[in-house]
Amino acid sequence: MNAVTRTLRPSSSLLHSLNPTRRCYHRGLAPVTSLAIATTRPALHLRPSPTSPPRGSTQTPFLPTRSSSTQSQPAPKFAEGVDVATATEGVDALCEQGWVLDGDGAGFKKTFYFRSYFKAVSFVNVIASHSATKKHHATMTVRIGSVDVHWTTHHPRGLTEKDIGMARVCEDAAELMGVVEEGRGKKCGSV
Repeated sequence: MNAVTRTLRPSSSLLHSLNPTRRCYHRGLAPVTSLAIATTRPALHLRPSPTSPPRGSTQTPFLPTRSSSTQSQPAPKFAEGVDVATATEGVDALCEQGWVLDGDGAGFKKTFYFRSYFKAVSFVNVIASHSATKKHHATMTVRIGSVDVHWTTHHPRGLTEKDIGMARVCEDAAELMGVVEEGRGKKCGSV
């Protein structure tokens, strides 16, 4: 198998945000300075804040989710104290990328597909690392070639900027891990 190996160097802001987590959970380990990953994709830097500018043509293409986007969605329910105009723009942008509002509109979800179980678990680990630094955690279900992600804020109940920002981090992490279309994800028993 001829794979291209490239050393990806995370941005300094990513390293800075991960180092407190590494110190807390992995005492004695040296800080991360680079990752060796077999890939043919360009290096991407995760976007931790919802105020970062859009990346233009390098955004994840629309990938179908388990829920059909043609169904009518409930109106988003934002948490108390959220700037509704700004948050609505963020939710609309995420819905264009395949995110779907949950049943009561207080959260959103998406299924990401990967060619291997390892890539699916690696995606979850990237999200878990960012979740620890932001103190905001998703409900994630890992399958052999896919990961279901659901973001919502429980207190105060409803969508917040944290949900929108972490969904954007999911998009970047999925791109980094090699997200594929639904039919191309690994299935149980496939080689």
